[in-house]
Amino acid sequence: MNYLFLDIASHEGIIACANDTSVVASHACTNRLSDHELIPCVEKMLKQANWSYKDFTHIACVIGPGGFTSLRVAVAFANTLSDQLDIPAAGVHLSDLYSARIPNPQSPILWVHSTKKSELFARTFDCDPWPEPTHLTLEEFIKQAPKSTQWCGELIEEHAKEIIELGGKEVELSDPLDVLPVFLSKLEYNKDPLQPWYGRGF
Repeated sequence: MNYLFLDIASHEGIIACANDTSVVASHACTNRLSDHELIPCVEKMLKQANWSYKDFTHIACVIGPGGFTSLRVAVAFANTLSDQLDIPAAGVHLSDLYSARIPNPQSPILWVHSTKKSELFARTFDCDPWPEPTHLTLEEFIKQAPKSTQWCGELIEEHAKEIIELGGKEVELSDPLDVLPVFLSKLEYNKDPLQPWYGRGF
């Protein structure tokens, strides 16, 4: 299988060409990419990999959370390629990618993502209270969050401080490129259009 992986919304964004065993070419996207920058970036990477668009058999795209425009650009591009190349695609929630990067997970595991100064997204793996990604106020989070947990995610300083005060310990994550081939091979792909995940009901 030959995969195109798109993540242009997170702090550690990546565009990558990968197969089941390795990442063939990649481009770090630590700055937001606009719609007119995405295609040249992908085509430059294709050249590095010595691939063409027709070599792709699957597409995986981070659908959220992230910036409104970045998610729309990435999802629209993934859907267009899936349709035009007639290949399946998979939407990736950022929390699942973070979970895959934890080398030795020990329950409970908490994924957190700052969205505003007083709001964040949270998800707990293999435990309550948030088995699915959930939008919370900071006050709600502090009241309900499990104590002394491993955590990972993208946080502003104020939110990280609150978790540390709850006894949380930030997990040292594996490089996303190291886990990407196995991660991509385990996703469920189909030809249904992908939808951005904004996490707030819009």
